[in-house]
Amino acid sequence: MKWLSSIKADKSSDMRASITGKIASINLWELVRYLLMGGIGALSYLFFSNVYDWLGVPTYLSPLYAWLSGLFIVYFGHMKFTYRVKARHKQMVLRFILMQSYNLCMSTLSTIFVRDWLQLPYFFASVTALATTVPVLYMLGKHWVFQADADDGHS
Repeated sequence: MKWLSSIKADKSSDMRASITGKIASINLWELVRYLLMGGIGALSYLFFSNVYDWLGVPTYLSPLYAWLSGLFIVYFGHMKFTYRVKARHKQMVLRFILMQSYNLCMSTLSTIFVRDWLQLPYFFASVTALATTVPVLYMLGKHWVFQADADDGHS
């Protein structure tokens, strides 16, 4: 049984080393590019939501259309600008949509929790939504959606 506990300890330390290595691999300029692209995504959402409103799209559909319109910009922006990887759309598109669905769900849930349950101002809800999504989205984008191939020359 002693050998079993040593195997568990080895796996645990390997997992810890892997997670530590991934966190340590955060490139400052890549993070800056990520935040810039996120800002562009937010501005595109504001732009499209106002355009759809101006075009007379019903209020309940404008945010969804704006989010969908912004997905295209953010997807290609992160692929080419932030993470600088070759397009592998069969792999990346579905993962990106799942990641952005997480973003939409967590932003909505954290906003409802802070605004409606805690009765705090919308500003705090927005900050909480960012705090619950931005770090996770960065790591998911880097290590799952836009994971560089060995031949990309990027890590």
